[in-house]
Amino acid sequence: MNIEDIFANNRTRSCEYRRERRTVSLRRAIELCNGEGRRGLIAEYKRRSPSGFSTDEDISSYLSYVKMHRIAGLSILSEPTHFSGSFDDVTLAHRIGVPVLVKDFAPDDHFVESAYNAGGDAVLAILDFLPSEDVERIVRRSADLGMDVIEEYHDRKALKKFVDGDNVILGYNRRDLVSLKTGEDQDMPQYDITILESGINIDNVVHVDMRYSGFLIGTSILKRDGTLEYLEKNRII
Repeated sequence: MNIEDIFANNRTRSCEYRRERRTVSLRRAIELCNGEGRRGLIAEYKRRSPSGFSTDEDISSYLSYVKMHRIAGLSILSEPTHFSGSFDDVTLAHRIGVPVLVKDFAPDDHFVESAYNAGGDAVLAILDFLPSEDVERIVRRSADLGMDVIEEYHDRKALKKFVDGDNVILGYNRRDLVSLKTGEDQDMPQYDITILESGINIDNVVHVDMRYSGFLIGTSILKRDGTLEYLEKNRII
């Protein structure tokens, strides 16, 4: 997976206005879960990923499944080449009413506008790959549109590019997007809304750090391995 090629392609992608509702805050949804003593769950849909995962389940079937459970939001992969996603998936997902993260490699504020037009409520800014000035533009434009930003990092050195804001969520991705290897948990940085991403499944969910405000889980939910049901049964979400 060539990250630079993905960013270059995303600079040329666009989406016409098709949203059917106002934005819904993902950050606020997680805060409400935390206020009830629960973690906020972001359920992710992807058709495939460079790590080797793939599914034949269509997005409509997935949405029907997860909306019966206690989720704070949805994460929809919109990158077409490596994840077989599209803005069409975002538009379909936003109709169920929960906050939708457009899970993609946002390169600039133009992409934020396309994500908004598609129906997204939040975008992803990956600190490991973006210069700080682009992170700032993404945060500012997202705020203008009523959207949130998950500022994601894998390498703690990338945190020097973190840009604070009322619409910001800090996410730690345990997966190195270059090597695609999943690392161990790190000490959680001090921030009011934080999420843990990647590698959470039924085999390790009991050991997940509950100091995070929420979790982003994709593969294990798509595989129906019982992680979602475990989190609900134990009132974690």
